[in-house]
Amino acid sequence: MEALFWDLFFYKQLWYQIAFRGDIEEMSLLTKVESTIEKYKLINNGDRILIGVSGGPDSLALLHSLKRLKEEYNLYLHIAHLDHMIRGEASLEDAKFIENVARKWGIAITRKACDVKAYQEEKGLSLEDAARQIRYRFFFGLMEELDIDRIAVGHNANDQAETVLMKFLRGAGLKGLSGIYPKHGKIIRPLIEISREEIEAYCEEYNLNPRIDKSNLETIYLRNKLRLNLIPLLIEEYNNNLVSTLNKTADILREEENFLGQYTMGKLAELTINKSSGKLTLNCEKLLELNLAIQRRIIREGIKFLKGSYQDIYYEHIDLVLDLIKNSETGSRLDLPQGIIVRLNYHEIIFTTEAINSINYFKQRLLLGSKRIPQIDLEVKAEIVDKIFPWKKTLNNPNIACLDFSKIGEEFYLRQRKDGDRFYPLGMTGSKKVKDFLIDEKVPMNQRDKVPVFTTLDDEIFWVGGLRVDDRFKITDKTEKILIIEIIN
Repeated sequence: MEALFWDLFFYKQLWYQIAFRGDIEEMSLLTKVESTIEKYKLINNGDRILIGVSGGPDSLALLHSLKRLKEEYNLYLHIAHLDHMIRGEASLEDAKFIENVARKWGIAITRKACDVKAYQEEKGLSLEDAARQIRYRFFFGLMEELDIDRIAVGHNANDQAETVLMKFLRGAGLKGLSGIYPKHGKIIRPLIEISREEIEAYCEEYNLNPRIDKSNLETIYLRNKLRLNLIPLLIEEYNNNLVSTLNKTADILREEENFLGQYTMGKLAELTINKSSGKLTLNCEKLLELNLAIQRRIIREGIKFLKGSYQDIYYEHIDLVLDLIKNSETGSRLDLPQGIIVRLNYHEIIFTTEAINSINYFKQRLLLGSKRIPQIDLEVKAEIVDKIFPWKKTLNNPNIACLDFSKIGEEFYLRQRKDGDRFYPLGMTGSKKVKDFLIDEKVPMNQRDKVPVFTTLDDEIFWVGGLRVDDRFKITDKTEKILIIEIIN
């Protein structure tokens, strides 16, 4: 019932936003910029702002408006201009134009040229993605060098509408349909609620004479096709306030996404069994108890934990992981793009980038004291004590074994398990294959060859390391000397 209430509430709010547009009192662009800054807390008093300026209408209006607000917010402004080396002479003219603006307005500038097409070919990216990666790498490098607080970029309301529509056409979830965030980490977008028409009018009013990138008029890119063809058609035929409608929709969905995102992270923390660099282990039984939407979000977060971003995480990947959990046997494995491996291990689902490498068979004699075993990345410590030693205190530590030294002898070994290995597990009747024992103990398949096996000179197993000692070598009333072996990770 509660879920139905929130569904109805959401759609009612969305309908109000779209249907009752109303005539909002016209505000100046500068007033709208200030309103956006305050609404989303984009800037603090005394901030050092790096402004990405291409020379086009958006970035020039952004620079000019922040210059006008400089005294009010006590800001330090610095221009960053990147020449993508795509447009030849026009790119050089852009750089000269920005340098003249910087000099005229008394604002510091750093400019750089970078061959975006070469980077695109090297990385196998689209031209747009390659340019974005290089641009933000440049910005963040300057941010550290100049002790910058915020990076301001010129995305506007039309960019937002194009992004939402593009995500919808390509297929996206709630996060994708939330569009461009006004604030994302250190990146701020003070023009995000201002239309392109308002920006162009502002540039004309203040004689800013921005540069025009003619590549924006080419319809070889999807965004340009939407901007030049589809959106004008939708405005003319279906909704003359489409840009505003899509922006309001994105705003609503963004709040929904933020709420669900926080809820998901809380559930993810509850499901996490182990988390380390390059590996995340979750309880898949508890995962399947959750709503399907939250299941998908948690799996997405698991993949993102390894990738570092949501980029190129698609519905198909998430669906494959869900299918692995629901329909596969323990030990099953799924290989996702970019070297991500997902494994099913009984009640656990493991996300990792670790390759499964076979271990060459090894056998090493152990001496008293400590010894490093590089094949399994463990340290083993052995010592002999009298029976009066309080050895029972170690029984709750699975990485410590206390054994009857007289039954083992002075020469003992550590090796990898072999096919056909058998031992007599303490507390059980009769012998058991080590392989079957490891399966019963739910040791993951890829970890079984890393379990240390301790043997006598005659190759009798007296301890399956970290799991169970052999009943034949246990301490009894007749024991005089105790061999204590400890595994140190």
